[in-house]
This record gives sequence, structure tokens and C-alpha cells, in this order.
Amino acid sequence: MTENIIYLDNAATTKPCPTAVKAVLECMDNFGNPSSLHGIGIAAEKRIKEARQNIARTLGVSPAGIYFTSGGTESDNIAIFGAARKMKKRGNHIITTMIEHPAVLECMRALEEEGFEVSYLKPDDSGVISLEELEHELREDTVLVSIMHVNNETGMIQPVDKAGEIIKKHSPNAIFHSDCVQSFGKLPLRPQEWGIDLLSVSGHKIHAPQGIGVLYCRVNKLRPIIFGGGQQDGIRPGTENLPGIYAMGEVSRELDAKGNSIHLKSLRTLLKTEIINRVENVKINGTDENNAGSVLNVSFPGLRSEILLHVLESRGIYVSTGSACSSHKPQKSHVLMSMGCSAAETDSAVRFSFSHMNTTQEIMRTAEVLSEEVSRLRRIMR
Repeated sequence: MTENIIYLDNAATTKPCPTAVKAVLECMDNFGNPSSLHGIGIAAEKRIKEARQNIARTLGVSPAGIYFTSGGTESDNIAIFGAARKMKKRGNHIITTMIEHPAVLECMRALEEEGFEVSYLKPDDSGVISLEELEHELREDTVLVSIMHVNNETGMIQPVDKAGEIIKKHSPNAIFHSDCVQSFGKLPLRPQEWGIDLLSVSGHKIHAPQGIGVLYCRVNKLRPIIFGGGQQDGIRPGTENLPGIYAMGEVSRELDAKGNSIHLKSLRTLLKTEIINRVENVKINGTDENNAGSVLNVSFPGLRSEILLHVLESRGIYVSTGSACSSHKPQKSHVLMSMGCSAAETDSAVRFSFSHMNTTQEIMRTAEVLSEEVSRLRRIMR
């Protein structure tokens, strides 16, 4: 990959930072199995302990609640299946939202086939759920609530802090899970203060390697879905991914969520302003209020988003049409549709997602190229 590209698909994955690369290489030379009792194994176990402490410190939680997985999808699966099946004797009602990542929604559909009843909260046209609807849906037999923190397609922040209070008040036995894959490292997270029992994050969204994630468990109320040698208290057995774990821990140690949030919001505001000023007939999906700043979702009615994506790629600018986990499936964005976007708006939506590595110069260049190409394509299609 050339050095002069403009990469604005950071919600899909991020470029590994020098700290992560260095950590991975160190572990390739020090390759011990953390479960081995000899010196090489003990050294590997020590690195995992350091990573667990670094990530726990970032979240403001106890290291004992940090479990390493292969990524956000596995963390979501362990949390949702593990909690629902563990709590089934207390009830079979679950609450989630219409705008969750497929890693959550597909779990819910599978649980419905097992006999669970799932209520789906609808967002407003800005992409934010209603706390009043959440309160209305909570019942005595509600055993699990799963609400993402930041949406991966729009960047809109869900009120998980206030949701936790409502859940504990009306359904105190329910377990509260939050997919924080898109907010970890971009916004301050305080799961204990917010009443979150289970929290999922992923390394490759914060410039760590792909294939490593974390599940934070405040309470051990999970039934394992993977079985093996009993590593990590049996919650997620299997030999740990030492290079990925250590790299994620080292990256977490350097995270500046508050600083990143300010930078991301400035990039989003700049690109949004430039697009509105330079390009006719666009629609911004989501609002400035309650937005993490990491994502700008824009519809260009009259154009197919896939065509615009490849045209921008030919100019060295990399963006996406929505969730990378479902980009190869011929279906419309469930997030935008649930927000009330029309078919034309959904089919023409492009997601620009930012990281602390992006610059204002890149944003200005993107706006310039986007203006040229949208005008050209619209002339061709007339």
C-alpha cells in the first residue's frame, strides 16, 4: 500500500501503529505458552498480566474482569449467549436495538429460535434510541439488555450511561451488555459507573492487530460457549493470542480518549462543512449532537454508493458503504432504514470514518476530489 493514500475507513479497521508492531515482534521472539510452567511460559504469562492491567486501567475496572477473545464478534457472542443461557431460569425476555452490529443481531435471531423473546428498540431519525421506550419494554422476566455505545455506521452515541440506571431500577436481575467496539479509545468509558455488566471491545479499531478483542465481565454470570483447557476461568478457554494481547495492552496504555475525541470531531465537522459547501443534494445521516465524531455518513441521492466508493479509490481515497462485516451482502443498511432513510438515501450512503492518524489536509483533499467526482458522475448519469 502506498504512503500517499487517504484512508477513511477506520470504522472497519485501523492501520497498526508502531507501538503495536513492536509489541507483536517482541512476542514472536518470546513465544512461550502462558500455561507452561517453565521460564519462557512464565514470561509470556507476565506479558498477558501487563496487558490485562493496562486495559483494565483504561476502562477503570478490575483486571480480574478482563478476558481476551479473537475480537468484537466473539466478545459479543460470548456475552450474549453466555448471559442469556445462564439466566434462562429467571426469564426469557431480552431487549436490544434495531441498529446493533450483526454480531449482536445474529445472536438475537439465534436466541429467538431457542425460545427467547426479543424486543428491538427503534431509533429516532437521528439514530438514537429512546430511553422511554427502553423503560416501557423492561419486564420482570427481562434477563438481558444489549445496547451498543457508538453506532458503527453513523457514529451516533447511545445513552448507555442513563440506560444502566433505568435497567437496574426496573429489572435489577437483568444483565446489561454494551458493544463498545466503536467507542473504546475514542470516548471515555466508565462501565462500573454506568451499570454495564458486560462490555465488548476490539483491538483492530484502535491501531492494534486484527484478531484480538476483550470482553469485560463485572460479574461471572456467563455460561461458556467454548470449551477447552480452562484458560481464563473457562470463560474463554484456549491458548491465548500472546502477540495480539500484548500489542493491544501496549496500545491501550497510550490511549488518549479525550484528545482523540476532540480531534475526530474536528475532522468530521470539517468534512461535513466542506461537503455541504461543495456538493449539491446531499443528506447527512446522523447529527452533530450525540455523535462520537468518528464517523460521517452521507447520502448522495442519484448515485450508487459502490460506484462512488471505487471512483474515490481510483483517486487514492478509501471509504466504505457501511459495516465492513456485511459489505459483501446484497442488502440495504438496516441502520439507515431503521432511521427512516429512503431507499435512494440508503443506496447512495457513504461512510467516512476517522482516526487520530488522519489530518486536516487529508480531509480537504477528500472534499475536493469528492466534489469533482460527484459532479462528474451526475453529469454522466443524466
